[in-house]
Amino acid sequence: MTFFVHAQEDLNTIVVEKADTIVYTKNTDISKERTFSSNLKDKYSDEDFQYKENVPEKKDNSAPFDLGFIQGLVFFMSNIFPYVLGGIIIFIILKIVLGFDYQFWKTNNVSKRKKEQLIYEDEDIHDVDLATLLQQAIDNQNFRLAIRYYYLTTLKGLSTKKMIAYHKDKTNSEYLFEIENTALRSQFSYISYVYSYVWYGEFPIDAQNFKAAQQKYQSFLNQIL
Repeated sequence: MTFFVHAQEDLNTIVVEKADTIVYTKNTDISKERTFSSNLKDKYSDEDFQYKENVPEKKDNSAPFDLGFIQGLVFFMSNIFPYVLGGIIIFIILKIVLGFDYQFWKTNNVSKRKKEQLIYEDEDIHDVDLATLLQQAIDNQNFRLAIRYYYLTTLKGLSTKKMIAYHKDKTNSEYLFEIENTALRSQFSYISYVYSYVWYGEFPIDAQNFKAAQQKYQSFLNQIL
């Protein structure tokens, strides 16, 4: 076997001859120029390539808004405020209709309360003949005292019908919340304020104004008796 090696200026080509000539060409220029994409900087600026120390988030230690105040306000506006507003309206009506005086609001005019001893005042109203006492007060034109007996008569009627639990030391508000009937409760609220302003406020009341108040008491009594 005979080999002929031909050296050429270009070492890229080697010729090997056997019986027949076999030419093998090797291209050593296999490397290509490597280039980088134009958005390489932007690509490696993505969040996935950013290495930062994980700092725990600060918890908001501020207490959540206390709903107790709102709940209390809603309760006041829905259960108490209507009666307060009703009292103010009734007071204005009494001023206009019955001609009550506002002088008791002034600090420089201190009211001198009369010490009137009521008959059977400390006894149970169920054991007292309030109808007779009421008529006597009307006959004597003691209309302020008559309003007092009218009020006690309404308490007696409510207690008899088991609408309230009577006790001489209870307040008007306590009786008011014991009455379940809404219409009766509203009417009782009115006649209670009439009684309070006439009796405890010591307002003078004439025959005409007494008749207006008397109609309210009689209307209420007719519904419960």
